[in-house]
Amino acid sequence: MLSKFSVKRPYTVIVAVVLVLILGVISFINLQTDLLPNIDLPYLVILTTYPGASPEEVEMVVTKPIEQIVATVSNIKEINSISRENTSIVILEFSNNVNMDSAIIEINESLDLIESAWNDTVGTPMIIKINPDMLPIGIFSVDMEGMDVKEVSDFVDSKIIPELESIEGVASVSGIGLIDENIEVMISQDKIDELNKRILEKIDSKLADAEEELNKAKREIEVGKEKLDAEEKSQLKKLEEGEKAINLAKEQIEQGEASINAGLSELNKNKADLENQLNSLNQKEQELKASESALLAKGDKISEEEKIKLGAIQESLKELSKSKTELGAGLKALESKIAELEQQKASIEEKKAELSLQEKQIKEGKSTLEVEMNKARAKLLEGEKTLNEKMEEFEKAKEEAFKKASLDGMITPKMVSGILAAQNFSMPAGYVSEEGTDYLVKVGDKIKNIDEIKNLLLFDTGEEGIGKIYLKDVADIDYKDNADEVYAKVNGNNAVILTLQKQSNYSTTEVSDNIEKKMEELKEKYDGLNFTTLMDQGIYIDMVIDSVLDNLVYGGILAIIVLIIFLRDIRPTFVIALSIPISLVAALTMMYFSGVTLNLISLAGLAIGVGMLVDNSIVVIENIYRLRSEGVSTIKAAIEGAKEVGGAIIASTLTTVCVFLPIVFTKGITRQLFVDMGLTIAYSLLASLIVALSLVPCLASTVLKRNKEKEHRLFDKVLNVYERMLRWALAHKAVVVTAVTALLVFSGYLAYIIGTSFIPEMETPQMSLTLEMPEGSTFIDAAEMSDAVIDRLLEIEDIETVGAFQGQGMLAMGTQGNNSQNTMSMYLILREDKKMTNVEIEKAILERTKDLDCKISVNTSNMDMSVLGASGIEVLIKGRELDDLRNIGNDIAEILESVEGIKDVKVGEESSVEEIRITIDKEKAMEKGLTVAQIFSEVNSLLSKRQSATTLTVSNKDYPVIVVDSESQKITKEDIKNLTVKVNKEGEETEVKIEDVAEIIEAESPTSIRRKNQERYISVRASVDSEHNIGLVSREFQNKLDNYQLPDGYSIELSGENKMIREAMDDLIKMILLATAFIYLIMVAQFQSLLSPFIVMFTIPLAFTGGILALAITGYDISVISMLGFLILAGVVVNNGIVFVDYTNQLREKDIETTEALVIAGKTRMRAILMTAITTIFGLSTLSVGLGTGAEMVQPLAITAIGGLTYATVLTLFVVPVMYSIFHKRKIRKISLEGDE
Repeated sequence: MLSKFSVKRPYTVIVAVVLVLILGVISFINLQTDLLPNIDLPYLVILTTYPGASPEEVEMVVTKPIEQIVATVSNIKEINSISRENTSIVILEFSNNVNMDSAIIEINESLDLIESAWNDTVGTPMIIKINPDMLPIGIFSVDMEGMDVKEVSDFVDSKIIPELESIEGVASVSGIGLIDENIEVMISQDKIDELNKRILEKIDSKLADAEEELNKAKREIEVGKEKLDAEEKSQLKKLEEGEKAINLAKEQIEQGEASINAGLSELNKNKADLENQLNSLNQKEQELKASESALLAKGDKISEEEKIKLGAIQESLKELSKSKTELGAGLKALESKIAELEQQKASIEEKKAELSLQEKQIKEGKSTLEVEMNKARAKLLEGEKTLNEKMEEFEKAKEEAFKKASLDGMITPKMVSGILAAQNFSMPAGYVSEEGTDYLVKVGDKIKNIDEIKNLLLFDTGEEGIGKIYLKDVADIDYKDNADEVYAKVNGNNAVILTLQKQSNYSTTEVSDNIEKKMEELKEKYDGLNFTTLMDQGIYIDMVIDSVLDNLVYGGILAIIVLIIFLRDIRPTFVIALSIPISLVAALTMMYFSGVTLNLISLAGLAIGVGMLVDNSIVVIENIYRLRSEGVSTIKAAIEGAKEVGGAIIASTLTTVCVFLPIVFTKGITRQLFVDMGLTIAYSLLASLIVALSLVPCLASTVLKRNKEKEHRLFDKVLNVYERMLRWALAHKAVVVTAVTALLVFSGYLAYIIGTSFIPEMETPQMSLTLEMPEGSTFIDAAEMSDAVIDRLLEIEDIETVGAFQGQGMLAMGTQGNNSQNTMSMYLILREDKKMTNVEIEKAILERTKDLDCKISVNTSNMDMSVLGASGIEVLIKGRELDDLRNIGNDIAEILESVEGIKDVKVGEESSVEEIRITIDKEKAMEKGLTVAQIFSEVNSLLSKRQSATTLTVSNKDYPVIVVDSESQKITKEDIKNLTVKVNKEGEETEVKIEDVAEIIEAESPTSIRRKNQERYISVRASVDSEHNIGLVSREFQNKLDNYQLPDGYSIELSGENKMIREAMDDLIKMILLATAFIYLIMVAQFQSLLSPFIVMFTIPLAFTGGILALAITGYDISVISMLGFLILAGVVVNNGIVFVDYTNQLREKDIETTEALVIAGKTRMRAILMTAITTIFGLSTLSVGLGTGAEMVQPLAITAIGGLTYATVLTLFVVPVMYSIFHKRKIRKISLEGDE
């Protein structure tokens, strides 16, 4: 339908093409260019300061509560943290589909819940969003002819940096090698001691006389106390002798009293026995009298027996009466004896009363003596107390006088800083209105120069001869700088190095161009100014884009040459060749409107697609060409030729496009990196499809009017050879299938042994190097070593410029960097016409520096893709105890070092440091009136680092004013033990030594504590040398690690580049499987058969076989990029199969026997199949050989695609017919509007 419309309305097609070209040119001009696609990393960093806290304290107080509260935030995937001295860093990884702005709001709300529990010293958490724009866009060195280091630093700081910061798109400019100048106020203890000496001499003479009088009175009181004590002893001795005589008499009376009491006790006992016997007789008498009365009451009736009994009873009563009389007499005798003893006892009591009276008199005498003595003593004590009070008053007055006179503890950095800040003050206080005019009232005046600081009044002593104390009297004041601590050089010469970062919404190349223009303007403005580029992303991007564009052009030219060779006619070649620029321009238009930037990935997509852009046009023009050769009219041939193959090329285009559809189901960096490539290939192929079905028939109906058949003798011979080979293959199907299967198995074995990697390292004109000195090295040692390394680097012919500075490189994202004085970083600029590769230069560097006492690490590319994730091998050991973790880490490090290909093994991110631990005994401290916070404050104030008190502006230049104590600069470990803290307890001020309330020990401490998902861990990192790949090395390491026995409670997790590779490979394998399913479904729709697509699907494993063989032959491993090549192959290689099977089905519908139909289809479609395959192969050929900067990144993709397409194309001409012959036994049913045939 479209072809018919195009042939009948050619001008409409031409207008559409012109509109597309105009839109494409405008889009290309306005497309944003960058190195890589826009990558949104789902990471947030929570940075919290806790001044003065150790890593353990930061972990407990800050990090753990943050981890626990943010763990409940939606879509959290992983939580990592670093607890360092003074700082907590919590790194949050989210799911890839999360809205980061919403996540930040939710995290802020969660943090609000725990901030109230922190003390005032914990800072407010700061949330930072991580993205690739945090990397610097450029690093440049600046020098100025005729200026020394200080002058250059001042010039750059005041003139150059403000100019660069004003550039549109530049976010920030920071400098290395800038000299910081300040005014140092050094409090001099020598000056303070001299003032103290003068003041004390004045006061000491006035106090000496008063002290002598008080001492005399004190001696008199001591003599009176001695006399009183002697008199008291004499009187007490007399009273003690009387007391002894009384005690003797008391003892004799007590003995007599004891004897009487014993007699009374015995008599009373006998009396009681007699009374008991008398009571018993009385009781017995009553019983007998009762019996007598009972017998008498019977009168005459009493019996003889009872009379006898009555007589016996009466006789017994008489005897009882007699016994009672005797007992009564005995009882009276006893009572008489008891009364006598009682009289004796009363006499003793009277004597005791007399002794008690005498004893009382002695006690009263002693009491009287004590009272009189106490009165006398009280008078003496009162006099002594009064004297002591006078002495105390004197001592206090003396102490107070000395305190007031002494400047010790009074002149402190805090006091001086406060005065400087308060005096260097000028602020508007408000307005005064008068007669309609407002007058601004301004209070204060800024200090204008260093002399004003020197003559700043601190206080007035009021002492004659001493008077006012000025700052210059107690401190040394002068200009200072850090020139001796700054290292920044280019080719061995001092320089200032500037790092520029861009705003995230600006194009890298646009900002880079703006920077270059500004630098040129500055060079013209300031004679002698020179900029040296150490790293410029913009220049690199331009080189990469130009390289890819060149490859694209070369590929297109090669594809056109192939067409001319096959068609041997310039007219159809011209028609087909037009599809390349038109499709590319249309793709650029769609890229612009869909927000795809012009980057390495998207341009690689266009370069990969350039060879495929002509495929559809080739099939259409070849079919039209064939019909014209058969004598069909031009118009009919154009319409029918496009119509016949329309379904096949639509299906083949859709199969190629749909392989990128599954990318929407992937996550993470795989999706963000390669969605641009998928879109650009899809855009260009869809555009080529429209061109093939519209513009090609339109032009063919005109340019092919005069058609003359040309002989193709060589091709005809090839067709004849192919026919014989195909007939042999169809006759020996088992041999063909067995051979193909064997190759497939062999390729699987190759895939296992060649290893894996993430993304190939790109050959860049820039390299970087890190120099690490041994522990204990000084800054001077590091600077001298760096100079030596620079000299040796410049001896390497291919290195043009070396820029060096102190600290870690500026290309590492995240929080792993440090600015240790033992580390130097260098950027190497290579010559454009360099003869060695970057890897060879790395080897030359290591060879030349191997004898130096330092560790050299070389990064062969400043555009290393590892900035997007981890690189090398990383092992995480998780557990609780830090010491155990480090021991296990050392074991793992030994295993890593035993693996071939491993280098730069490092346990932990940072080494441990020596520390002095002051452990406070809280109970002892409280007894002395101290708290832990007070002791910390005292130690902290003594050891606190230099801080700016105020800023002095002189000649439009700001100088921070730093106040330091000369004594605090000399603090030793012993001084800390002897440090005292002043405490006011019950109104009395005392000093307490820290060692009296604390244990002070030396120990090793980690500089940081790392956690992952709320569990401590230590990492063991290692790099892989250029001779090995990460996949094979990781596999060998894993095999050795399996034999390692971990203690209970500890676990190991393999991370690093291999983990990232596995995740990306998993995504790509899922994409390939899903893409294969989509391809099958599209072919089912095209063929209206479930079996025919299955036959074509055999070409996919054939392509994979060819791709693996190509990688093995060229020495490449399986990377994410090469896997992307397999993904593209899945959609491309079936195209020829579709064309072959589609035409075979058409022939069989005409009742041609299967074998003959296959042979005819092969011979007829062979030219189109070879042309489409070879144009695609040639289009990728320039990328496959790595021509140009940045081509290394997509080189494995091109090699995979060429190998797979070559192998699959050749075998498609044989295996597809064989499989068709095996599976298609029945006759194909024709379907028409009238019904089945």
